[in-house]
Amino acid sequence: AVTILALLVMVTFAWGAYLLDSYDEDDYFPGSDDMSVGQFLLRNVAMPDVQRLYYTVPPAVVSIGGNGINSGPVASGAIVGANGYVVTAQHSVANLSVITVQVATSTGVRSFPAQVVKAIASHDLVLLKMQTTEKFLHFRMADVQTVIQGQQVYAFGRNAAGAPLVRQGVVQSADAPLNLGGSQITHLLRSDAVYTWEQNGGPLVDGQGDLVGINIATTGPTGRIEGFTVPAHVIVSHLRDVVRFKTGAAPAPAPAQTQTVAMASSAGWWSKARATVDGPTAVPGLGINVVQGGAPVNGFPSGMPFIDPDHVGGAKIAGYSVADILGLCMLALAAGITGGMMTMGGGVLQVAGMMVFFGYGMYLIRPVVFLTNVFVYGATALRNDKAQLVQWNKVKPLIPWGVAGVVVGYFIGNAIGDSVVGVLLGLFALIMAGKAVLEIIRPDAGEGDLAPVSPVSADEEMDELMALASGDAKAKSDGLDLPDGPVRNAVLGLPMGLFSGILGISGGVVEVPLQRYVGRMTLQNAIANSSVLVFWASVAGVAVSFLHGTSTGLIHWEAPVTLAVVMIPGAYVGGIIGARLMRVLPV
Repeated sequence: AVTILALLVMVTFAWGAYLLDSYDEDDYFPGSDDMSVGQFLLRNVAMPDVQRLYYTVPPAVVSIGGNGINSGPVASGAIVGANGYVVTAQHSVANLSVITVQVATSTGVRSFPAQVVKAIASHDLVLLKMQTTEKFLHFRMADVQTVIQGQQVYAFGRNAAGAPLVRQGVVQSADAPLNLGGSQITHLLRSDAVYTWEQNGGPLVDGQGDLVGINIATTGPTGRIEGFTVPAHVIVSHLRDVVRFKTGAAPAPAPAQTQTVAMASSAGWWSKARATVDGPTAVPGLGINVVQGGAPVNGFPSGMPFIDPDHVGGAKIAGYSVADILGLCMLALAAGITGGMMTMGGGVLQVAGMMVFFGYGMYLIRPVVFLTNVFVYGATALRNDKAQLVQWNKVKPLIPWGVAGVVVGYFIGNAIGDSVVGVLLGLFALIMAGKAVLEIIRPDAGEGDLAPVSPVSADEEMDELMALASGDAKAKSDGLDLPDGPVRNAVLGLPMGLFSGILGISGGVVEVPLQRYVGRMTLQNAIANSSVLVFWASVAGVAVSFLHGTSTGLIHWEAPVTLAVVMIPGAYVGGIIGARLMRVLPV
């Protein structure tokens, strides 16, 4: 059975590699071979004028806000994936307990709940996923390595009323530094196209409608707004493990701006745009705030060359850098060893590591950890069963309660948000540390069969056995005084599932103490029994997270499957090592 499970791991890895090579974001757009702004624009117009650019880009520009009373937009954002992926400035949404994305449609502004998929604090970026299965017009990424000083660009955003706004400007410098929140952000572009905070988090595009980068609006020494842009190649470098970005061609020189739009000769183009994008027909002067850029300014010193070796080049495997793959594998290995050895702590380690070191949000982490745990604890449970440590008569009644708990906990975890989950993870880490200290100080705690028996106690025990034989007394319970039945099974099985679903952890940090101090199992039996429960809870977690996540648009299944494929081999090996260590190490 272990060999079969190992083979399945390899098949999963190969399948994921195939998906990564063949998957394209636009393959899932029914009836369309491409829905990026740039290709949609150029496919219908040989060389678009500036006014057409103004009318074509806004459907891919969104407003970001919360859902509180009188809460308005806090930033703009850019749709970068057909399935509703949005990139914006992280500092704008950092304190929002609930995030909403407003998208303009032909029926008015629609609001979608959104969740954090990945945050990159080093460049003030955050990737959001709108909770919807609808498809959206989105940006393809410009070839920023060809950008030159003085090149014409356009900074878009949405104002407080939700109307699109744009300013034409030029690229002033590359590799400009920015001090933000006590830390310095590097590898930025600087542009005079950003003139208001409402463009913060919005897109900077070139004359072809391709995304040059995401804007950061900051107040300069004189009190005026200064504009910086996180370049497209930096965005791709950090987020390509989640989104399959489209890349545009090298930008052509921007055409001279025209003040008129030849509506009569473009009726067919406008009709097709309205039908495809599902947005309103743009009319000059209505809903568009076009602010003309001033005279070009002298370019600031560039600092470093435009070539950025930190984010361009280097070996990439399935969208991951070699360093990221090694880091994820080491994290999975450590989590697998910890979980396989103690059936607790591995999930806490994996979830916390993915949040802190890689910036992933819980809505992506949960399905990844559930899928990883299936392999880790599947291997661990098989090893423990082979060693005859699993007490099946005690485990089987608990499985339905663990499964029910993880389903309920999953929806609770979705409701409380990442910040609360982070606090709970910290508390569980403290509990796990306290539990480890207790095991060191009192290694025989809860195991009555290891305690010495005095002669008086022996006489009392013999009297009790005689009373039991004659039917005059009932046996004393060494654990919680609960009769066998649904209540006891719920106490032993339900908490593990709940905490597993809420936090995305294995739940062993709850189940092992329950097995020991309520069920009065030896430590090894408690660990073995818990490994079986965690396996079945994880199977249920995979089912509910993928079915609910994909059906509601909370996740797009390729991202968690890909991430799990990277982590499963290390976690699987770690689980086997941990199970062996559990049997040979002292209590």
